[in-house]
Amino acid sequence: GQMVACNSYRNPALLAKMASTVDVLSHGRLDFGIGAGWYEQEYRAYGYDFPDGPTRLRQLRDAVQIIRAMWTQEEATFEGKFAQVRGAINQPKGVQKPHIPLLIGGAGEQVTLKLVAQYGDACNIGHLTNEGFARKFAIIKQHCENVGRDYNEIHRTVLLSCAIAETDAEAVAKSVPYQRTIPADQMRQRALVGTPDAIRKRLLEVEQTGAQEVIIFLQDSAQLETVRMFAEECMK
Repeated sequence: GQMVACNSYRNPALLAKMASTVDVLSHGRLDFGIGAGWYEQEYRAYGYDFPDGPTRLRQLRDAVQIIRAMWTQEEATFEGKFAQVRGAINQPKGVQKPHIPLLIGGAGEQVTLKLVAQYGDACNIGHLTNEGFARKFAIIKQHCENVGRDYNEIHRTVLLSCAIAETDAEAVAKSVPYQRTIPADQMRQRALVGTPDAIRKRLLEVEQTGAQEVIIFLQDSAQLETVRMFAEECMK
């Protein structure tokens, strides 16, 4: 499945039903993620409304509750400000039990990470320094304590762009496309850039922040030798 679907693009009840069908068809292999949405250009390109940030977050709060209801209730009922279900039937609900795991993507400390603590089975936080990841996980833990949730129930994932090569100079050259979202002077701290030895070291540091899974983005993944290099050198 996609890493994080944009909540704004589909009715959450319909999205939950689509996810259930995919989970059945794949024999319980769906990874389901959702986030509030952020990429204004894509909204505009498809003619979607682009509400302000607080509104998108309120819409996400309604959506995650509806999705969980669709996956757990015989007839889902929820009255939110932005979305509602009134006796909605979703059968079959999916293969994974007690329901399809719900990953919430984003790093907003006051709203998004609180939603993770309240409703998420997993989180995804992207492109931060080791200190940044550690801070976000500490905030999730505090939100969990506030709502009476076991922090260890939440699977903690991070997203990192990766530029791997035999030499450091080649890796730095590969990292240039990532400068659209990561400043060049922060690239080594917020991405995986370097030789296999350097990347293995950084992955160990990321694990020590509390991350349990790293999702990587390889700009040159169509070049299979790059994929093989990462698999053989960094995943053993």
